[in-house]
Amino acid sequence: MSSARRSREGLARERTRYVCGAVLLLLAFSLIALDSNHDSRVTAGRSSSLVSVPRSSSFSYSSQWGSYGGPLESNGVALDSSGNVYVADAKNYDLVKFAPNGSFLASWGSRGTGPGQFRNPEGVAVDSSGFVYVSDSVNNNIQKFTSTGTFSLSWSTWNGTSALSRPFGLSINASGFVYVVDQGNQRVHIFRNNGVYVTSFGGLGSNLVGKFQAPFGVALTSSNVFVSDSPQAGTIGNGGNITELTKTGGFVCAWGSANSSGGTLVGPAMLAADSSSNVYVTDTIKNDVEKMSPCNSTPLLTWGSTGATTGRFNGPVGVALDSQLNVYIGDHYNYRVQQFTGTGSYVSSLTYPRFGLFSGPYDAALDMSGHIYVADDGNNRIQELSLSGTVLLSWGASESGGNLFDPFGITVDHAGNVYAADFNNSRVEKFLPNGTLLRDLGRGSQQFVAPYGVAVDVSNNVYVTDYLNSTIQKFDSLGNFVMQWSSGTGMCQFTSPTGIAVDSLGNVYVSDSGTNRIEKCTSSGGLELAWGSAGSGNGLFGFPVHLSLDSAGDIYVADAGNGRIQEFTGSGAFLTSFGTMGPGTGQLVNPQGLAVDASGNVYVADTGNSPGPSNNRIEIFSSTISPPSATSGGGRPPLEE
Repeated sequence: MSSARRSREGLARERTRYVCGAVLLLLAFSLIALDSNHDSRVTAGRSSSLVSVPRSSSFSYSSQWGSYGGPLESNGVALDSSGNVYVADAKNYDLVKFAPNGSFLASWGSRGTGPGQFRNPEGVAVDSSGFVYVSDSVNNNIQKFTSTGTFSLSWSTWNGTSALSRPFGLSINASGFVYVVDQGNQRVHIFRNNGVYVTSFGGLGSNLVGKFQAPFGVALTSSNVFVSDSPQAGTIGNGGNITELTKTGGFVCAWGSANSSGGTLVGPAMLAADSSSNVYVTDTIKNDVEKMSPCNSTPLLTWGSTGATTGRFNGPVGVALDSQLNVYIGDHYNYRVQQFTGTGSYVSSLTYPRFGLFSGPYDAALDMSGHIYVADDGNNRIQELSLSGTVLLSWGASESGGNLFDPFGITVDHAGNVYAADFNNSRVEKFLPNGTLLRDLGRGSQQFVAPYGVAVDVSNNVYVTDYLNSTIQKFDSLGNFVMQWSSGTGMCQFTSPTGIAVDSLGNVYVSDSGTNRIEKCTSSGGLELAWGSAGSGNGLFGFPVHLSLDSAGDIYVADAGNGRIQEFTGSGAFLTSFGTMGPGTGQLVNPQGLAVDASGNVYVADTGNSPGPSNNRIEIFSSTISPPSATSGGGRPPLEE
């Protein structure tokens, strides 16, 4: 696998690494908790059984909205003779077509293995008749469509019987021959436009003699072929450059490696070539675009750097040229295609946001107007929706507002301002209700490593759980640091805290995932009570995450590892639980966030397996509750021992 490919998949793995780590912590601390005979923080006067409140309380599945998907996650890019732009969309398993002015025209494809379905559409090319060809690096095939998306044919072999293995870039010459990069076989294959195999060149070896380590992209001129070869672990000197060959595969030269004199390429991905044989290549590791002349390691032009603003990139892959030599770059993790002049000046962006779809919804919060905000983690955005699921507003990395990278937590203050715990950017961002960024919290000496949950009290003080620092920090309404509660085993000290909520009296509830407990603290950090330990019974947890409070002061806990929601009184007495593990209606897989409206309906962010297409929705559970008597509850609940 190429370093370019590894860098893109590495980002996806990074997004889930901490969740996986959390599960390992869960297992470790579960063993500790089950083996413990007491907890030094709160044991006096406690019985060994969990107090339950006798009352009628039931929740049933009501409805849901959302499913897996999100903004355009561009791989290969191609243009037809009319200037229409075609983009291989990895996240949504489809191909997207834009008009020359950037307006959306059509999309086709879905997740699967059948005709017209994809598992990772990678390269795209258009022939002179307008047929569109797509390489699928997971299904290991090439598919051909009409310009309107009607499936024509597919093929998956070369040399008669040998199977394609991770086909990436592809290009078509004026005679209709299709050149396909077969990364797994370290070759470039030539096919006729009906899928009939013609010949191959390359093979495993040094690209200094026309062979490859991990070929990625291919570009054609009337007489030459250019192939990018990305570095492999332990073979950096043999990769990271471009090879020029004759149209039948004869070696001409290789250049561009950052390890050679004057070379600058580190993770070259796809290529395009103009009529003068100048080559435009995306570098997914350096996050730039380089224009190079053949056999010359010194670029003619370089533009771009790491970032989300215009002219910057986050994992650029596809590249294409139009008849005016404008350059189109598939900016993979910024969810867009950027257009530049031939001199690298930014022109415009194309994107297809697909509002109302989710990729790992991690938390939800309600404002005073009954709008719900969802931290759409895998899409790096915040979506505001009505309670019926209609999208009202969205902002994030590819839209207006802050550059989010894994928003794990969200809350809304009494003025309607929105706070997002930006896990991998190590900050909390405060937005106006319209998504305009106001400020960051956590800069300076009080810094975060991995903020997970965020809550506000009636005075708009802000509380933040820092998962990897095992701390909680408190800020005033202007973002000034007030105090910190540290890691440890003492009073209101924590091990990998996740969710946090504050009631109308200023009591602070924290999900401490490392010990599978809920802790109730005063606003100054004094312990009031704690309950829970590892397990699947009532009042026990398998990695508790986000919390929410209803108008009666009852607290709801997303019990991620057990696939359920548990409800307790404010004094910790167990009331009920709902949800079972699974993908069906009313079932949950890794529920993370939740919010409760004024009618007692509970909105659950059903995150699903990450990354993956299952669940990724908001499920609504309705409630019929007979309030308990004033004396029910049995006082403060015990810790499980």
